[in-house]
Amino acid sequence: MLTERTRLRRAAGRSPRRGAAGFTLVEILIAGAVIGLGLVGVAAGFLHGIGGLEAGRQQTTATFLAEQRIEQLKARALNDFASASAALHPDEGYGSISSQGRPMAGYRRTVTIVDAPGGLADTKLVEVSVFYRPVVGFGVLADERQVRLSALLTDRR
Repeated sequence: MLTERTRLRRAAGRSPRRGAAGFTLVEILIAGAVIGLGLVGVAAGFLHGIGGLEAGRQQTTATFLAEQRIEQLKARALNDFASASAALHPDEGYGSISSQGRPMAGYRRTVTIVDAPGGLADTKLVEVSVFYRPVVGFGVLADERQVRLSALLTDRR
């Protein structure tokens, strides 16, 4: 014989409690914990990826600044080879570099010019180094990094 409660459940389209399908509270908690751990891993991956993008941007900017100085020295050497010297391009400290009117506060640049390297007459070895401190993690400054470019210039007489 059916109880009144069972009859009302069946009339409403619900089955009685015995053998009812569903999840227990423990199963839901475990599933939530597994999903939470997965989301933490995804978030850590995003943070690592963003750090890599920023490091790449900084290295690209440093390379651009080094190439910019080498191109300036090459242009000077084309006009007057003897005037292309490091004395005209002193070391630039952090906060003193600008490019196209934009300050590049996180970079410093040095220029080294060697006349007649290895005994090669009418040549100059130009070496431009750009230093920067990459921002990693949560804004912590890491050790200084360096991009160094070299060019061998010769007098075009």
